[in-house]
Amino acid sequence: MEKRVDPFTRTPGIAGAAYIDTKIADEIIDNFTSDESSKYVYKITGLRGAGKSVEYGKVIRTLKDNKKWLVYPLSAAGDVVKTLISKMSMESFIDSKSRTTEVSSSVSASGDIYVASGKGEVNIGKKIAENEHYYSDEATLVKMVSEANKKKYNVLVGVDDISKTPEMVKLLSMIGSMILEGMRIYLVVTGLAENIEEFSSEKNLTFFKRADELEIKGLNKFDITAMYQKLLKIDTLEAKKIEEETKGYAYAYQVLGSLYYGKQKNETISDLIPEFERILFRDSYDLVWKSLSKGEKEVIRCICRTKDGKAEDIKNLMKNKASYPVYRSRLLNKHLVNDEERGYMKIRLPHFDRFVEIWGEE
Repeated sequence: MEKRVDPFTRTPGIAGAAYIDTKIADEIIDNFTSDESSKYVYKITGLRGAGKSVEYGKVIRTLKDNKKWLVYPLSAAGDVVKTLISKMSMESFIDSKSRTTEVSSSVSASGDIYVASGKGEVNIGKKIAENEHYYSDEATLVKMVSEANKKKYNVLVGVDDISKTPEMVKLLSMIGSMILEGMRIYLVVTGLAENIEEFSSEKNLTFFKRADELEIKGLNKFDITAMYQKLLKIDTLEAKKIEEETKGYAYAYQVLGSLYYGKQKNETISDLIPEFERILFRDSYDLVWKSLSKGEKEVIRCICRTKDGKAEDIKNLMKNKASYPVYRSRLLNKHLVNDEERGYMKIRLPHFDRFVEIWGEE
């Protein structure tokens, strides 16, 4: 008997058999590999758990399989410049090793020797070692990328869940300079909108600020329904009921799919909701809530109290309704709410109102 394997996953960056293509990775890959494209940098943004790392991973894996590309995914922590230099130094065509020249001697000598005169041979031993740290990190990295380009390689640097650190600013500045020089070096990053926005204050990172930003929005409801129907082997109406609980949120789609896959025969969707909420609250919503300012939290509470998210009702519930446009703009930039329906603002996360009801005062 064939062993059943859960096709859904909660591992960051992995979608598995339940992957629903948003086409974002394909857009990046097509532009990076096209001779006609002049796009070198992409920023993938979206809510925590929206699937940013999945699309990033697809770009990294696809171009790694392309023999014309050298791909270097970096951790957002640590000294990213030195890490990139270290990774590139492992390439066979990069000569980054220190070279030593040695002339052997049968005579030892000490002190400074200014003049040697007289007949016969004088063998003076010397050892000349190139200091591998003589050149700056930037000069070293530029030389390595240049060597890669000469070998007909394109270089891709990737950073998942980027955040602003002095080391990251340094790396981005170097990449921007190399792009301006006409070198074939590309960059793809993922991050929360507020973390990417922090780089805007750096004057020498204009290229990064202006680069294409692709937001991962909700998954298509028809795609979710079709995937549930296929993987869970249920009819369309049952699949649609499950889909409605996810609101297109990628992490919710995976979590609820996994819970349904492992449910008992007599359990219904309603029976799964408490565990569904527990996982969302613990793994995602708690972090989202802690990232909000007091003003943003107040607006979210007011949205939840209105039930339908009517803007006028939200403002009437606020202590200072004049601040509504400011916080509305911030929450939209964080992708936490949408204003697709004129005069309304609605939360994009499923069951987030329940989280706010239980934990929203902490």
